Amino acid sequence: MNVSREDARRSLDEAEAVAERTRKSIAASHTGGLLMMWGVICTAGYLGTYYFLEWVWHIWFMLSGAGCIVTFWVGWRQLRLANPIKVPAAERIGWRIFLFWLLLYVYMFIWLGIVKPRHGIQINAFMVTAIMFAYIVTGLWFKSHHMFWLGIIVTGITLTGFYLIPWNYYCFWMAAMVGGAFLITGLYIRLRWRWCDSAHHK
Repeated sequence: MNVSREDARRSLDEAEAVAERTRKSIAASHTGGLLMMWGVICTAGYLGTYYFLEWVWHIWFMLSGAGCIVTFWVGWRQLRLANPIKVPAAERIGWRIFLFWLLLYVYMFIWLGIVKPRHGIQINAFMVTAIMFAYIVTGLWFKSHHMFWLGIIVTGITLTGFYLIPWNYYCFWMAAMVGGAFLITGLYIRLRWRWCDSAHHK
């Protein structure tokens, strides 16, 4: 049986489309859950900061540390599931993302040592906007509208809280708005992924 070049190309395109849908499906299913997790972490962290200010570094260290461990583990697992056959390019991208975030945190502490903020709200606003800048860049790199707009929105929320909200309400503002932004975005991605996945299989 002879297969024409056009048929072979069509079959290859269909196989690549299925692989791409699989990768996006796996990414969406995990991304939504991770964003919701970080929403809970943000809410708990800011409320903990308000009620237990003397333990603020311990609270954020434990919450952020646990969140980072889960995030990196899920990212590694997602990379394996999306690429069951080892692809050098995919592995390099995964390591580059890891190194990007690692270096971001290193440089954040370098910048804090240079700038020397005067109080905790300045430190928090700086760290949040720096992380959101990374979200925006990541969104542009990978054409992820959710990451891009989440970075923009949370940056706006943080600047509003820093400049317009009385300092004694800052933690409540950030707990509700930043935590809510992550939870809503994660829930939206999760529900949209399920809807698209069920529609695809009908």
